[in-house]
Amino acid sequence: MPQNKILVIDNEPRIVDSLKALLSMEGYDVVGERSPSRALGLMENSKFDLIISDIRMPDIDGIEILKRAREKDPFVGVILITGYASLDSARLAVDKGAYGYLTKPLEIDELKLAVERSLEKRNAELEKIRLLSELKEANEKLQLKIAQMDALTSAGNLLATTTDPREALTSILSLAIDVIGAKLGSVMIIDPVKNDLFIGASCGLDKDVVQNTRMKIGSSISGYVAETGRPLIVEDIEKDPRFSRINREKYESKSLISVPLKYKDEIFGVINLNNKVNGLPFNEDDLVLLNSLAAPAAVAIDRANLIMDKTRTINDLTILHSLAEKVSMLDEPEKIGEETFDQLRELLGIKAIYWYDYLESSLEIHLEFSYGDIPEKHLPDNLRTFKLQRKSVTLGKSSSTDRVIENLSGLLKDYGSYFDNRFNVIPLPIFLKRTLAGVAILVFEPDLEFGPSRRELALLALTQTAAIYQRQKAVLNATQLVTMGKLLAEIGHDLKKPLTNLKGSNQIYKKKITADPAEEFFLEAEKEIDRLSELVKEMVDFSNPNMYQTKKIQIGDVIDKTLDLLKTDLKNKEIEVVKIYESRMPEISVNDREMLQVFINIILNAVDSMDRGGTLSIETNRIFDEGKNWASISFKDTGHGIPEDKLNEIFNRYYTTKKTGTGLGLAIVQRIVAVHNGRLSVLSEENKGTNFIVELPV
Repeated sequence: MPQNKILVIDNEPRIVDSLKALLSMEGYDVVGERSPSRALGLMENSKFDLIISDIRMPDIDGIEILKRAREKDPFVGVILITGYASLDSARLAVDKGAYGYLTKPLEIDELKLAVERSLEKRNAELEKIRLLSELKEANEKLQLKIAQMDALTSAGNLLATTTDPREALTSILSLAIDVIGAKLGSVMIIDPVKNDLFIGASCGLDKDVVQNTRMKIGSSISGYVAETGRPLIVEDIEKDPRFSRINREKYESKSLISVPLKYKDEIFGVINLNNKVNGLPFNEDDLVLLNSLAAPAAVAIDRANLIMDKTRTINDLTILHSLAEKVSMLDEPEKIGEETFDQLRELLGIKAIYWYDYLESSLEIHLEFSYGDIPEKHLPDNLRTFKLQRKSVTLGKSSSTDRVIENLSGLLKDYGSYFDNRFNVIPLPIFLKRTLAGVAILVFEPDLEFGPSRRELALLALTQTAAIYQRQKAVLNATQLVTMGKLLAEIGHDLKKPLTNLKGSNQIYKKKITADPAEEFFLEAEKEIDRLSELVKEMVDFSNPNMYQTKKIQIGDVIDKTLDLLKTDLKNKEIEVVKIYESRMPEISVNDREMLQVFINIILNAVDSMDRGGTLSIETNRIFDEGKNWASISFKDTGHGIPEDKLNEIFNRYYTTKKTGTGLGLAIVQRIVAVHNGRLSVLSEENKGTNFIVELPV
């Protein structure tokens, strides 16, 4: 325990020295002074627990000492001593607050007792004050906790009773301002598209400030908190090196507080308070409370975003359904394109659309139709046909959207020049069944925000329209094919007899006329007659309705039958066949005769590519892609391969690298696989081999 400090005042040196010595022996820190004026100076500059003073002294008496001491410290103990005791002086000493009144000569025990009692009383008073102060502080903290709980309860009730995010945020902000005691406040919400903050709710701010304020994430105090996700107290904005003081007239105080609105590890915005009512800086308790209120505010924003997303999704689906319903009733390409544009213009605000069809054989996109509000003028040739780079499209597989768009950079640049850069232009590659079907060029005003959600919706609408158009086109083609099939059957039947006669006559005259020019003529004529016969056979097969009747089979059985038919060819070329069949392959619905023809053509191509023997690996697998199951059959050879620049030509009719080939084999393969709703792809590398992959739906 620290020593109690006592000041002894008496104009008699003997008494001052005696009391100082006596009390020092009792363990007190004693200061003696004979001059009352100097004693008052000591009282002003030092703190004493007890003052012992003579009443009658020149210039300043003990009553004045008592008065001055109690003014400076209401709880200081004062004992007055006198050699001229009287009832009046004793009454006056008690009235002025003296603890003791002792007469000279002093009794030592009486003095000690008076000193002890006086110091005990002072200590008790000080302890009482300390306890009261602690109680007051505890009550203030309790009131703050109660206010915090009430505010959180109110915020929870707001979230339960209102679906309007602005109303909820304004109410939560008002709660924070009332409980913490601020004059200004705002809730700033992140705009993910523009990567900035805007004011979603405010209290005490001008309407113009609310409407016109936008802050980039990372700049300003709110941007700093939104970027870091950490709450922030600024005690003096003028002295904080991270921020510069702005809008000085709005910020009466130099202190402000900012807390991120965070929910599920996502930051939605920031809540700010400025200008504390009492003029003091914001403190940690304010930060805790505001942080507590930030949580329900973030929940309100998250719920609003969820409702907005669901509403937008419902609206988008409604529009897509309406578009599909309208388009499915149309059969003219122009009307389908026009209806699609009208819907996208209403939905997304686009100004024009240019649709390009994709021709896989030439890797070109050709302008099919265009609609829009832009004044029509003659499109230059460079905007009507555009050639893609070969690497942008892989046969039978969906190209990377980014790679296709990268290929279109030149076309987009030309469109910018065509429109004098008055509009923005974006391309949307459209894929159907993993294959590029076309490209839509959308044109819109520069100030229109065409974000990811708008892009996705436009892509869905255009893909849906393209699928409907292709399906309707297929139905129309099917109708035409039925009519054509009947005609082909009749023509094929009529052509068989004259072709047979020609072939027979050609063989007879070839034996009779042996001159060199004639021999060459007969060989060429026989070749052309065989080619015509093959064409007639294909025409007849194509027109035969039984060709496309299917039944469920094990695809491995068809492969084995094919290998059995071609075993002589395989043996003669010394080709080893490796079969890797999936043990649990399901049955699939195919026309077994047609599929046999597919496998024969593919295997014969493999045989022809391996002049000096090799390996043919045939593997079956079950795969899941595009939401359904497929039976995958792979034919991989070790032949001479196909040059990259020829890969997109091998399925063309009459294309062949063989001296005796017709160029129809792979074209027939592609047609049969397509009729079965299957997919055909090829991977090849020169001098290493080729892999044909047939995928049929299970």
